[in-house]
Amino acid sequence: MWFAYTIIGVLLLVLFFMPKKLTLKEIYYSVGILGFGAWLGDALVGDVFKGFQIGPSPNTYLIDYIFVSFVPLALGLIYLNFLTEIKSIAFKWVWAAIAYLLEWGAVASGYMVNKGWKTWYSIPVYVLVFVFLLPWHLKFMRSEK
Repeated sequence: MWFAYTIIGVLLLVLFFMPKKLTLKEIYYSVGILGFGAWLGDALVGDVFKGFQIGPSPNTYLIDYIFVSFVPLALGLIYLNFLTEIKSIAFKWVWAAIAYLLEWGAVASGYMVNKGWKTWYSIPVYVLVFVFLLPWHLKFMRSEK
């Protein structure tokens, strides 16, 4: 459980103290998109396909819901906050690696238990999200102005 509490605490501190470059409207839209995407992905792979289990127990506790709801959302908001038009492709790949390392840490600590899912299966998902989808999402939001 220490892993979940630590990651949530660190991400909360970063979100609270980082200089805000996103507008309130952009944050609002991104929370909906990121939250829905995280829940949909976790529900499909974790619950429907029984690929993994969040939490060391088969029972789901409040911290498990908070972890699934908050960690992908916070990671995405921090990424979008620092993403600019001139950020290199390396910046995007580093964030994909950070997301992968967080998942790997959850598995290594025992907080996430893989059943049919292998941790490296997530790499293409993170590349898709951080290299393509989230930059497009930010560009789309800002083009609406």
